[in-house]
Amino acid sequence: MNNSGAITGFIRDANAARHAFLRAPDGTFTIFDDPGAGTCSMSCGTIGNGQGTRAYAINSSGQITGFYTDNSARCHGFVRAANGTFTQIDAPDAGTGPFPQGTFPSEFTPAGINPAGAITGFYVDANAVRHGFVRAPGGTITEFDPSGSILTNPNGIDQTGAITGFYFDANFVGHGFLRTPDGTITSFDAPGADMTPGSGNGTFGVSLISNGEIEGVYVDPNGVLHGFVRSTQGTFTTFDVPSAGTGPGQGTLPESNNTVGAIAGNYIDASNVNHGFLRDKQGSFRLFDVPSAGTGPGQGTIPLDNNNSGMITGEDIDGANVIHGFLVEGL
Repeated sequence: MNNSGAITGFIRDANAARHAFLRAPDGTFTIFDDPGAGTCSMSCGTIGNGQGTRAYAINSSGQITGFYTDNSARCHGFVRAANGTFTQIDAPDAGTGPFPQGTFPSEFTPAGINPAGAITGFYVDANAVRHGFVRAPGGTITEFDPSGSILTNPNGIDQTGAITGFYFDANFVGHGFLRTPDGTITSFDAPGADMTPGSGNGTFGVSLISNGEIEGVYVDPNGVLHGFVRSTQGTFTTFDVPSAGTGPGQGTLPESNNTVGAIAGNYIDASNVNHGFLRDKQGSFRLFDVPSAGTGPGQGTIPLDNNNSGMITGEDIDGANVIHGFLVEGL
């Protein structure tokens, strides 16, 4: 979602093929597909399953980025201009085989494109190894990996071109990273993060606040999720929603932030139900649930983005496990 309230994302049709959408601030929808996208998702035979167009991020100019899967099951990034024209994105060293190879602008957070049109994400090479990339507004692609990475996942890029995300080391421990516009990469670990080899736990950068702070999530030795904010000096403030569960896979999961430092996300309670939260810059929480959201394990309210106008968008999963979009204003 951008600051005007335009929202992008994707749907699945009756054949489970993906199609991107743009919801204008007045509530009208435009459904779109990259011209190269395949249209089959189930029982597709040799042309591969899981085809279609997925949109993940929109900037203030109305540029949208995401990826599509073609009829050979190969994945390509794209940027859609505000006038509806498409440009294909392929990292130079991306694999040309079927999924999981290909190029993927950031698919975990809504911060994969900045106001100038610079895009970050990852590509998967012919050996199925994941690496980071940044695409300048003019189209030049730079590939990168933090030192010691066996899997690199950039998540967010700010207006200066700084990038945050995470990587896994050879022991399969996650570490956050900051890549400055000049290409310098600094790794970091939140205090309390589990560093046990083979755990898959650790520290995960999610997005950047305009003053250079990083927000993200870490997983402790008990498998509990906690939020954090890392200052430009490298100091950490950790936080938990008071109602969050304290068992494995439960806790606080920040998903996004706006440019003034308000953070939106979901918390998972002791019954494994998702609920929404908004944390303001002073650290106060406001909690909410979409009225139609389910109350069973894995169901509930999952905010994905918040803007400077006080809007929050995301998805809710109802009692039949059907996913719906939502928009909250003035929380």
